[in-house]
Amino acid sequence: FILGKTLIARAVANETGAFFFLIHGPEIMSKLPGDSEFNLRKAFEETKNNAPAIIFIDELDVIAPKREKSHGEIEHPVVLQLLTLMDDLQQCSHVIFMAATNRPNSVTPALRRFHHEVGIRIPDAIGRLEILHIHTKNMKLADDVD
Repeated sequence: FILGKTLIARAVANETGAFFFLIHGPEIMSKLPGDSEFNLRKAFEETKNNAPAIIFIDELDVIAPKREKSHGEIEHPVVLQLLTLMDDLQQCSHVIFMAATNRPNSVTPALRRFHHEVGIRIPDAIGRLEILHIHTKNMKLADDVD
């Protein structure tokens, strides 16, 4: 079974009837100046054009990494673009921004604008059994499966 943060975000979109736009952090980044920002703008625009919608960034830490304290430079242009796009979404009530990372301490503090942060842990044995029951409720299982 594929279980995880992205699947949860897809399920939210499916349950609410919202368009789902998935951005994989590493795939949107480009070595060419301005390309990453353009890719973000294009993704947000497509999402807004398909509202009600959810835009989901997986591996947010790749797009918006915490900068090193020793550099003292302004935020990376991609982070600034993302912040601008997130601010613009406040005017669009039919689009929700969601993101995931396995490294929350590696994300820039500039993104502390999220209304909610949800921690998702690996399920325990009881949780895994519940997940198995949900995904196999319409399947015939061998008699020795408990």
